[in-house]
Amino acid sequence: MTESNDSRSKIKQKEHRCNRGNFAPVHKNKNLTSCAFTGTIPLELSGGQYVRNGGNPSFGDELRGEMHMFDGDGMLSAVFFCEKKDTIEIIPYFVNQFILTDVFLASKSFPNLRSAIIPSISHFLDRSSPLLTFYQLCRFIFLLLLSHVLARNPIKSISVANTAVIFHDKRVLATCQTGPPMRIHLPSLVTVGWYNGSSVDNESGETCKTKHVFGHTGPLKYLKNWTTAHQPRVDHTTGELISFQSSFIPPFVWYSISPSTGAGSSTQSTLNLPISGISKPKFMHDFGVSSHYCVILDLPMSLDPGNLLKGLPIIHFDHMAPSRFGVFPRRHPEKIRWFETQACFIFHTASTWDEQSKNSEGEGEVSAVNMLACRYTNGNMLHSMGGIDLTCTPGTAKDFETDSHLYYYRFGLFEDKNVITHQWALSAIPFEMPVLAHPDSAGKPEFIYGCSSEDMMFNSVTEEPMKINCLVKMNVMELIERGLAESPGPITGCVDERNIQAIQESDDVDDPIAIFTAPPGWYAQEPRFIPRNNATREDDGYILTFMFDESQLEENGKAPETAVSELWVIDARDMKTILAKIILPQRVPYGFHGNWFSRNEIDEQRPYKKSRNEEWK
Repeated sequence: MTESNDSRSKIKQKEHRCNRGNFAPVHKNKNLTSCAFTGTIPLELSGGQYVRNGGNPSFGDELRGEMHMFDGDGMLSAVFFCEKKDTIEIIPYFVNQFILTDVFLASKSFPNLRSAIIPSISHFLDRSSPLLTFYQLCRFIFLLLLSHVLARNPIKSISVANTAVIFHDKRVLATCQTGPPMRIHLPSLVTVGWYNGSSVDNESGETCKTKHVFGHTGPLKYLKNWTTAHQPRVDHTTGELISFQSSFIPPFVWYSISPSTGAGSSTQSTLNLPISGISKPKFMHDFGVSSHYCVILDLPMSLDPGNLLKGLPIIHFDHMAPSRFGVFPRRHPEKIRWFETQACFIFHTASTWDEQSKNSEGEGEVSAVNMLACRYTNGNMLHSMGGIDLTCTPGTAKDFETDSHLYYYRFGLFEDKNVITHQWALSAIPFEMPVLAHPDSAGKPEFIYGCSSEDMMFNSVTEEPMKINCLVKMNVMELIERGLAESPGPITGCVDERNIQAIQESDDVDDPIAIFTAPPGWYAQEPRFIPRNNATREDDGYILTFMFDESQLEENGKAPETAVSELWVIDARDMKTILAKIILPQRVPYGFHGNWFSRNEIDEQRPYKKSRNEEWK
């Protein structure tokens, strides 16, 4: 008995935290499968579909030392709310599918591979073994070239499409940092083809004959089609898709606007315009877009293979370098203005909006750009998500924090100077994965929803890459008004200094912060807001989130085949009432970004000639 326990302990020590519990990948694709549920499903969900993207490594059973939450082939997990014929009854259906990218399909041609074609991002963060990192890069390049000789499906794009999912121009698109978006068709989640900014492989009608928006042709195309992973912004007024592309190659960042091709669209494409003023390749995950302006984040988190020559990891946070925000009119990146502040890192912006004033001639003009973003003091969360030793950053204990806080920034567009007039936290609680109540609005929001934890979301102590047991609703306008009145200090200032427990204990119905706390042992994922019909308030609607009960885990931390997740429907106003629980036929691993697609969006999807499959050629 003791020998068996010792063996189990040794296996557990070898096994990576990203391969334990509900972080571990699933290996079963399910077509649309009806689900049992409790409670009442709101009528607003009828005909729509909630879709969540995330990395799901094909080599997930391999006990290896290098894994990261950012690794893995894209897998979509979704619940489709089908209206039963001739009734108002709603039947939820679960479906999950791998996204059939070039990398996923090419890996099928190399059945003897012991690890993924693309190196784990952990190699790019670990400074302890630069030779191993160099070997992994060489191995990747070799396999990429070999795929054009031996693989049935050669690798033409290195994206694994595992980060987010959006709707633009009657297409559903899955995104990833390392390539262009991939079109998916709802509700079945079949893979159609790569989107080049104007058309898609395998679509009906004219395909891929226009100038590429995402990426270029030629030998450098693998490095010049990296498209912002966290949801390129869709302007629901104009139909435009606004994005940036980044690369290791100067000028390092390009900017693009892809118009809608629908009837009545009159906007023009803005293709691959360079962003000037960026001196080295950076790790850029998100940006800000208002009605008239864009904000590019030039933060001191480099993504540079040249770092290996300096004894640094490819992804490196330089705590001595400034953070820079580039603000420019949406169609004129050449007019960029740079605003500097102390070193920080931002994964996700929450909202960006213009501030109007009248000039000397009485005409309206933008006098400032405001932004809400999840700010970190360092880059340690990337290490925590891969089980890598934290960056050795000198300074106070605050420099070693791994969690972010929701910050307010105001960029004053004065004629003679660039000034960040305000920069402080709205709350002291951890806050990530921000979601707007109405993402189709470019105006200033009243409420923002997001994720938090009673402990730490990114916790190296408990060896958990990212755990969420609290969903948070913030009345950001009220908190900003308080901040403007109280003037908290720049950078380190905070409007609401209460901790999670103090907010949970509040019985004030008008509290600007409300928290939904999961039952003990349950953990949530990114929330998604769906408005109620005839809503009278911005927060009048529902929150959807995948939930998992970790009491299902085995003693050794493994998730059994019988483990299942649930999709909960929560009242977005009181953040307490659970209206419905959909019991899924299998679990949904902890992942990243999801989206809600309405009945109209699903019905109006463009037709396609054929879809990809695992025998694709």
